[in-house]
Amino acid sequence: MAFFIYFCTMDKIKDFEVCVFEGKRSWYELLLASVFFSIFIYVLILLFYNTYFELTLIGFLKRLAATITIGSFSFVKGLQFSATKNMLIDLDTNTIVSRYIVGPFTYDSKTIATEFEYVSFFKNKDDSFGSNLWYKVNRHFKMYTFENEESVRKFSIEIAKKLNIDLLDATEKGNSKWIDKTDL
Repeated sequence: MAFFIYFCTMDKIKDFEVCVFEGKRSWYELLLASVFFSIFIYVLILLFYNTYFELTLIGFLKRLAATITIGSFSFVKGLQFSATKNMLIDLDTNTIVSRYIVGPFTYDSKTIATEFEYVSFFKNKDDSFGSNLWYKVNRHFKMYTFENEESVRKFSIEIAKKLNIDLLDATEKGNSKWIDKTDL
């Protein structure tokens, strides 16, 4: 998945912000999402049909349990294949906005940080790599997860450059190394 990091303006009132855009989903992910959302809508219609025409309580409860299980699974999988996450950082107020987008719907989650200290990248337990933005002594914001070390390294270097903060390489457990700003 491609990431785009740059300075941008939200509107004419605010100063520059760092924006990280995850990019668009591939065609096969959107196709799978549409299949799962279609199953979810079919299950909803089936639920209303069964509610209207089912005569016994036991039969209704069995069908209700099955439709809720299948419907919730389909809805969650549809979200996984269609959702994207964008991150906006307001440098004046030290606000981090995580914007989750599914089609025309958006949800913003705001985190207030006192002062950004450094960016770290590390290896997760499941052999993926993560990147965190640290602030206020021991608090951090989980930014993104990547499949390989090169991608997380490039991403973390770009964020450290844009925010003018330190960078910590924590890919080896117990052997964290600060990366010198002049090497960036």
